[in-house]
Amino acid sequence: MTKERTELATPYLSGLLEFWLTKSVAGRPPVPSSIAPADLRPWKDNIAVFEVIGEESGTFVYSYYGKALAAAFGQSRLGATLDDLPPEQRALLQPEYETVRRERLPVARVHTAVFGGRTRSFERLVLPMSSDGVSIDKLLVAAYEMTPRELAARAPLPGGSSSGPVPLTVQKPGASA
Repeated sequence: MTKERTELATPYLSGLLEFWLTKSVAGRPPVPSSIAPADLRPWKDNIAVFEVIGEESGTFVYSYYGKALAAAFGQSRLGATLDDLPPEQRALLQPEYETVRRERLPVARVHTAVFGGRTRSFERLVLPMSSDGVSIDKLLVAAYEMTPRELAARAPLPGGSSSGPVPLTVQKPGASA
């Protein structure tokens, strides 16, 4: 189950989005070389970085996998691809990552599923990056488990529906509200 959000519930994700926006230039996603590893220190345990290989339907390779994610999901995915994930996870993530590549915009969502034998909810943020200013060749993904208080405070879907993923597209850098 995924819920649309009008704002990010997790303060760390809000901070990461603000950081990403400061690195965006002229409405384009940041160049990865403009972000030093030390810049990501506040989020390092909860992020994964994907290298995107291929033009059309890309291959997504985990080039960084944070310690909190490895602990939450029972293993590090460093060096793996989305193709190595179970089919139901791949079916959820592949279209989301392709949308971020195509639209060149961040996407946020809350995902609730059974992880490690118990139902847990994570708020996720997917941020595109482009080494050449044209092609999206990296994705910075952050995920934080939500507290019961954050879950209770989230807004319901329009019309009260709770079906399928509903990604939230975050405003393009440099655009006005």
